[in-house]
This record gives sequence, C-alpha cells and structure tokens, in this order.
Amino acid sequence: MKFCYFFLVILSFSSCTPTYQLFEISSTDTKTINKSIMFENSDVKLTYDFWSDGGQVYFKFTNKTASELYIDWDKSHLIYNGISFEYWNDIEESSSLYASLTSASSSTFSNASLNIFGNSAVANSNSSTSTLGKNIAAMSTTKTKPKKIIFLPANASVVVSRFTISKSPYYNCDFNLKSKKSKSISFTKENTPLEFRNQIVYSHDDKFNNKTSIDNSFYISSISFISQKLFNGETLTSKNCNLDGTKSTATYNELPYKKENRFYVKASKGW
Repeated sequence: MKFCYFFLVILSFSSCTPTYQLFEISSTDTKTINKSIMFENSDVKLTYDFWSDGGQVYFKFTNKTASELYIDWDKSHLIYNGISFEYWNDIEESSSLYASLTSASSSTFSNASLNIFGNSAVANSNSSTSTLGKNIAAMSTTKTKPKKIIFLPANASVVVSRFTISKSPYYNCDFNLKSKKSKSISFTKENTPLEFRNQIVYSHDDKFNNKTSIDNSFYISSISFISQKLFNGETLTSKNCNLDGTKSTATYNELPYKKENRFYVKASKGW
C-alpha cells in the first residue's frame, strides 16, 4: 500500500540546520526540450514547470492553431494517486485560476495541496468542498465567479496554476535524516509513492461536438536529502540599473539543482 510508511505528524528532527528533500518528476508522455517539460499535438502545446516549494503545478497552455479553441475546466482535473480534483468550482473566488508569467516562483500555496505522504488521500486540515477551489498566484483580490468554459484566441496562451503536489517530506525507517544508508532513493512508475495526471479537455467549437482530452501522466522517480549549502550553491551577484539611473547590486543563490521537473520541501526542524 502506497501510504503505509507515511505520516501526517510534524517532524521533530534534532538538527537545527535546514535540510531539503529534492523530488524528481518523470513522465511517460511528455518530452524535455531546452530544459522545458512539454506535451504537444497538432493543436496545442503544454509547457510545465514544477520548481517551487511544494511542487506548484504550473503550466502554459498554448493554442497553436489559426482559429479559436475552447477549454472546459469543469471536465478538466488534476488526479493524485487516483483521487480527482476539479479545476473548476461553481463558487466565487478571491483569486484566479490563472497565473501571471512572473508568478511562477511564488511561495504561496493552495489550501488544496494534497498530503500525499499521509495516511489518506485527502486535502489538508483546512480543506473542504469550497477550499478546494482556492488557488495560488493571485491576479486579483476581487471576488469573481470563474468561467466553466473559456475562449482561447488563435496563437495565444493561458498560464494556469491551481494546485501544489505536497509540502510533506517522504521518510521511513530506512530513509530518513539519520539514516546511514543512501541519502537518495529511486522509484519506478510501478512503486512510486505518487503519480499524478493532468487532464485538460478542449474543443474547436463552444458546443464541444468535437472535443479532445489531453491526459499527461507524471510520477515521483527519485527523492534526495540535500543540505542547505548544497541546495543554495554559490552566492552570486548581479548589477542592476534603477529607474532613476542609479546602479545597485543584488545577491542571489545559484540553486544548482533547479530544474523544471523537480521540486523541494524542507525536511528538518522547523518544517
């Protein structure tokens, strides 16, 4: 059983230095091009990026055609280990299903984040039918009722960000912070602790007489413990010019493990 070694209790580790768990995601029906995870057919292109704290499911849906397309969010789902979560809910929301291009690195996450490493496949303690409609990368504070079906113009894109994968670390008796064995563990599609699917339904007409369903499948293929020093990498600097013409210097972390098919969680005291 996939959940037999997982717990929902907050960890209490002895180390005061933050340690990260790095999760790698594999897929059987997408491809990696120029570091981007991509699915493409004759009509559309989906580009994924999971890099974030907790695994923000962020993707750009592009209409490649010279005519309009329609997306049915009511029939589109994100499916975690067989548990389906709808993209659309018939309620007013104070944030948007859609993300801006600059919000992909947001560290604010949805209440619909699934505790996949717990004893049951349910949303966290704050979840309910209504909170499953909450989302991340807010575009507006005005309460609006989301559209069930949206119109996507020719050669245009929509950026979507509604769910996160998990902010819970994976561990068992043989794989934990104090384990003397390997600090990395690998999985196949058959024994992975998590597989999830992104199912999007679209059509060339608003009546959906000729609809197409995209069903992209992903799974966790490896998990590694990484120290904060290795996770951050070198400290780099950049020189910037401000609006008034003055110059400034900013510092940032190298993040050598950053990839679109990875995400991370803190796995130490204070998590």
